[in-house]
Amino acid sequence: MDSINFASSKYSVTAGLLLLIIIIFLKKKSKRSFSLSLPPGPPGWPVIGNLPQLGDKPHQSLFLLAQKYGSLMTIKLGMQTTLIVSSPSIAREVLKNNDQNFSSRTISTAARALYYQGTSLIWSPNGPHWRFLRKISSREIFSAKRLDALHHLRRDEVFRTIDCILEDCKQENSVKIGERAFMLSLSLVGQMVCGKELFEPGSAQAAEFKGVVREALKLTGVPTLSDLFPFLVRFDLQGMNSKTKILAQRFDNIFNRIIEDRLAQRSDTLGNSHRVKDFLDVMLDLREDGAQLSLESIKAMLMDMFTAGTDTISATIEWTMAELLRNPALMRKAQAELDDTVGVERRMEEADIENLPYLRAVVKEVLRLHPAAPFIFRRADKSCEIGGFLVPENTQVLVNVWSIGRDPKVWKDPLNFNPDRFMEFDIDYKGQDFELIPFGAGRRICIGLPLAQRMVHLVVGSLLQAFNWSISMDKEANIDMSETFGMTLLKAVPLRAIPNTRNVIKF
Repeated sequence: MDSINFASSKYSVTAGLLLLIIIIFLKKKSKRSFSLSLPPGPPGWPVIGNLPQLGDKPHQSLFLLAQKYGSLMTIKLGMQTTLIVSSPSIAREVLKNNDQNFSSRTISTAARALYYQGTSLIWSPNGPHWRFLRKISSREIFSAKRLDALHHLRRDEVFRTIDCILEDCKQENSVKIGERAFMLSLSLVGQMVCGKELFEPGSAQAAEFKGVVREALKLTGVPTLSDLFPFLVRFDLQGMNSKTKILAQRFDNIFNRIIEDRLAQRSDTLGNSHRVKDFLDVMLDLREDGAQLSLESIKAMLMDMFTAGTDTISATIEWTMAELLRNPALMRKAQAELDDTVGVERRMEEADIENLPYLRAVVKEVLRLHPAAPFIFRRADKSCEIGGFLVPENTQVLVNVWSIGRDPKVWKDPLNFNPDRFMEFDIDYKGQDFELIPFGAGRRICIGLPLAQRMVHLVVGSLLQAFNWSISMDKEANIDMSETFGMTLLKAVPLRAIPNTRNVIKF
């Protein structure tokens, strides 16, 4: 009996000690949480907060504010509290150390309307649906095996573009670099996703589609009054809801036609027997097999591919050529590397990229100065601590990629275009080096990175190998490098350049 009482007494003491430890731990945690505060930030106006301080180029305005208030600062955008990250160390905390907690995005009113209630891969919250979409996209379109199998499509599209520019040379025409790059990307995405070109290159329909893509990315990149003051949604004071609905309907009509044509093809068993399946076929197969993939989700995926897959690649190509035109000596250096490595008897191919370190350095330097997406958008799923400060649940967090790329604390002579810096330091843009994260990092890193990497290098290398480039004679000698803000950071003034066939290459 005594032994039982002793055991009981021993158990009670242990339980009591354990309870005491838990209470102390919870008190410390509670005291710690209570003592945390939001990061500092600029004072704002009543009701509207810091909106007037952002201007039409918020990535630049926030970069300047971060010089005063720090690499993690708080701003108020209407009723929305937003944290701005402007350093590699804090970006690492958000995108790597706390990746799980910051794996969703705050979706704007425009994005919800354009991307089928946010059911696309880009906008879906972290969860089973998003993981399912990412899995099939990675396997069926962006895996190394799949990209290798489709390399002939990219090669043929690039060669066709070079041949078109050769015709411009004969007629002494200048070339709109961004427009050519967009049409090339549009044609390629159409073939990779739908197995065909959606629009005839250079047609009015293709130009119109480019316009609606640009408009969609502009609308989703700028918050409306309804986003900042949710109680105003019903009033649509800016007329943005109706404008977005009209734009969404235009996309929906295009995607409905694509899907209806494909379903008709699939019902024709004779004509279908010899056709190679593409990404659209894979999604329709999954839907027919009972996967949780509605027609709305399929159209949302098409929206992802035809917006993110065209504008970001073409914008990066245009910025690259603009920087090289401003720095002719660097252009000649890249051309010399192409001549030495690829030679003059054949055209550059994707397999050559690995052996062109200076070309790769040029692209890295462009991505540092001109990231296609100036911000990485995230949302805190629950309250946490970042950099010693409180991040409340549902707080929007913006990583200012543009700011990190131009920070003098991170980069020597940050405003100088100097590809040689990447010949000296082994820094890459694949999500591990937070000084250079134009494609993001963590589980929501841009899934199209492998395609973008191949396309940008192949197109720029081919343009440099085939032609000498100069600025149009009817314009000033300098190139306007101003930006237009949106989900994609575009040149405000499209680049127009004159190509001259190089004597060293035989096409």
